[in-house]
Amino acid sequence: MPPKIRSIDSYDRGIIVNWDSGESNEYPYIWLRDNDTAELHPSTLERIFDLTTVAIDIVPDDVRSTDTELIIRWPDRTDDSSYMNAWLYRHRPGVCRPDPAKIAQKLWNRQNLQSIPRFSAEKCIGSRSILSRALLSAKETGLIIFDGLGDNPISGESFADLIGFKRQTNFGVMFEVESKRDPNNLAYTAAALPLHIDLTNQEHVPGYQFLHCVNNSAVGGDSVFADGYQICADLQQQQPAMFERLKEIDIPCRFHDRECDIRQRRPVISQDKNGEFTQLVFNAHLADVPDMPSTQLFAFYEAYQALMALARQEQYSVRYQLQPGEMVMFDNRRVMHGRSEFDPATGDRLLRGYYIDRGEVDSRIRVLRRQPA
Repeated sequence: MPPKIRSIDSYDRGIIVNWDSGESNEYPYIWLRDNDTAELHPSTLERIFDLTTVAIDIVPDDVRSTDTELIIRWPDRTDDSSYMNAWLYRHRPGVCRPDPAKIAQKLWNRQNLQSIPRFSAEKCIGSRSILSRALLSAKETGLIIFDGLGDNPISGESFADLIGFKRQTNFGVMFEVESKRDPNNLAYTAAALPLHIDLTNQEHVPGYQFLHCVNNSAVGGDSVFADGYQICADLQQQQPAMFERLKEIDIPCRFHDRECDIRQRRPVISQDKNGEFTQLVFNAHLADVPDMPSTQLFAFYEAYQALMALARQEQYSVRYQLQPGEMVMFDNRRVMHGRSEFDPATGDRLLRGYYIDRGEVDSRIRVLRRQPA
């Protein structure tokens, strides 16, 4: 239960609400006027109040309170505005509302990741709470496996409907990872793929990647995964100067074939203001010709090589051979992935993949957690 309003104190630009819990919170008048719940569209709940119609230093004609609500008469309105104590307490300025999709990242390496978290696709389809746990696990470690999808090529594709919209790229909405005669990407060969992040050349690097194993009977072709954030954290501790360079230097990334030429510049490592990692953009195959000033090139190469060397240490990577019916889901801006070489003459290897952006996953988690079943 939220606390009740004990009393209110006015000052020149707002009021202070004193709660019976002993807490006090300040509410500027302009904030209260802007967030009058009576001025939300009744269906969409979007704000329809026009901020430019009032002065920033607006002062109400009257303010009073009960233990359960704050009542204000504004000079530009004929009726009172009511702010319930539960709403006021939940939205008190300076306190961010809890986000059901916000979960602490659990960094990992080969030693402390006992096994890749695994969830039954059938149970996720039948239970909102199990699907919610799976998606939260994907956010925590950046890597999970759904099993029980079978070898029907469509089953992994349709699973996306439980989560959100699939992201279309120049490779289409769906892409098939197999050895092709005329490949336009290294993924479509039988060669080994070093650890990397997909589509670093895109303006918005795709969020989560899904790979459904339809067939994997060829010799070789093990999937390899590594927590890029753990690698970045260790680089920051061991070689802080190299780490800072990769945060500061924008590098060019490019993909081009007969149909498209997609380019982007960005730093390799990104953090938020609290120091939490938000994005790793590392793909040596999509890195374009470095075009930094010559005075910066050596510094770039030194830092880029340091990250590459660290990522290749065996302590970071886990190896797993996907089986038909399994689908891996991983955070494409965190978890680096690759594969060992395989021999297409010994059998078939087909993975069907797609991307779903982080915002779609977060949205589904929030809806699932408010309506568990």
